[in-house]
Amino acid sequence: MLKPDIHDKRQNAWEKTDETLLWQQFREGPQEAFQALVQHFYRELHFYGGRFTRDSDLLKDCMQDLFLDLWTYRAKIVQTQYIRPYLYKSLRRKIHREMMRHASVTGDDGFTFDDLSSEEITAEQALIRTELSDYQTARLNALLEQLSDRQREAIHLKFYGELSNEEIADILAVNKQSVANLLHRGLRRLRESWPSLLSLMGCGLLAFGHK
Repeated sequence: MLKPDIHDKRQNAWEKTDETLLWQQFREGPQEAFQALVQHFYRELHFYGGRFTRDSDLLKDCMQDLFLDLWTYRAKIVQTQYIRPYLYKSLRRKIHREMMRHASVTGDDGFTFDDLSSEEITAEQALIRTELSDYQTARLNALLEQLSDRQREAIHLKFYGELSNEEIADILAVNKQSVANLLHRGLRRLRESWPSLLSLMGCGLLAFGHK
């Protein structure tokens, strides 16, 4: 099973290649295209999956299963322009299933986006890619922890995953208006708690709430 070195220095995940073409080439079967697909999405899927579990082995298994399924059933997978939402949703479902299975054995509570430590959420990853001081990062992390699990996940998918509200709605199994509401309320709470946040970020965060 292919596994990229997540510490390897390579092109930033946000300097996007033509993902639709990459997906098409992967579906046509060459192993090189599959490896390129894994390399392209591994980091962000690993980060997203890490929001739901601290169990690195469970996350590793779920990601391996996801990529194995992709390779096994590549001929049956349809061409789509919504590649990132498809992968996010697939990984989310696998982690959910595994955590529910483990919970039935251990008696632990299952799946929640709230299982995060302040060290695991970094402002530049969870919101937008910008440089903040250590103090500003810590302050933003603390504010993020005050949001509901759904608000935090919606903000993560919007600003880290760069997904549209429609794509986020599909992942969260809610309607588009619900996503807009989650983003609006979450960002409004951040703004109320830290009025200068928008100027620090250098962009109009609220504009993202309705796209």
